[in-house]
Amino acid sequence: MKPFKVKSSRFRIAGVKCQAALFALCTLNFALAVSATPTPSNISDTGAHTAAPTSEGGTAPVQKDSGNDMKVDIKGKLKQQVQVGKTDPPAAFNLEDIQNFPEERLQPVLNSPLNFEEGRDFSSMMDFHEDQLVHPWLPELSKAPFLSMKTQTDKPAKEWTFSIIDQSGNTVSQQTGKGEPSAVLYWNGDDSQRGSAAVDTVYIPQLAISDKDGYHHTYMGQPVQFSSIIFKEAGKTVMELSSKRLFQDNKADFTKEAFTLLDKICDEIREDARLPFAIQPYEQDADLARSRQQAVAKYFEKALDIPEAQVVLGSPANADKRGAAIAILMNATPGGSN
Repeated sequence: MKPFKVKSSRFRIAGVKCQAALFALCTLNFALAVSATPTPSNISDTGAHTAAPTSEGGTAPVQKDSGNDMKVDIKGKLKQQVQVGKTDPPAAFNLEDIQNFPEERLQPVLNSPLNFEEGRDFSSMMDFHEDQLVHPWLPELSKAPFLSMKTQTDKPAKEWTFSIIDQSGNTVSQQTGKGEPSAVLYWNGDDSQRGSAAVDTVYIPQLAISDKDGYHHTYMGQPVQFSSIIFKEAGKTVMELSSKRLFQDNKADFTKEAFTLLDKICDEIREDARLPFAIQPYEQDADLARSRQQAVAKYFEKALDIPEAQVVLGSPANADKRGAAIAILMNATPGGSN
């Protein structure tokens, strides 16, 4: 029996026909899928848009109505519609940094003197306009004790010295004692350079102690400066005002602050009715001293409604020791005298 032989050309023809049939089937399926996809012309004019993917990752189901209308159901929330805000972090403080703040940086802040611009502050208060609130302000005359200092020491004291030093470095007053000093030390105004406390002079308190081992410790207090003072001298009441606060520079014209200072003096004079009283100027320029003395005298005569004879004008005194000032010396007899 002869073996069965098939010519290869027939198989080639059959393979080509199968490929052509498969290609035609794929083309038909693609055409059907494209015909089912909606186009802009198929969407209704009602304003609906093609659904976006949901936040869950799925697609929105599409349902076709009769005609060219189409309904779209969207589920989930769009991420673009969520507003995300960044909150400020809470304030945090490290207590160890605050407690361990270096003392060498803190001590200069605590020990540095404070400058009080009373004259400048008062002048700004006087410059007011209509419908502006006015704050009443009346200066007080500084009186004894002029200065006090708390004695907070690190070591127990065997001996102590409390000194008052002026702006030139001179020790103008001193108190000494043995053992622990009192809790608060006072200065009543005695001044070896000027006789008594003076205006416009800076006074600095200082406490020096010696402990039981012989070591010395020094403590500085807060400096003070006065613009007006009242004190006793030889049984008479003396009130002293700073010429820098009363008058403009090198003039006999009053500053805005001067009127309240002079009104305070008027209150003191009315309280005890110690008449007559004297006005003593301290100035380097004698002519300027007399002009300022006359200006103060006229103000008192008008404010107190007293005759000119009740105001005694003293001779100008040198300002080397007490500085430029106006002193009012009250009569030692209450009720006044002619």
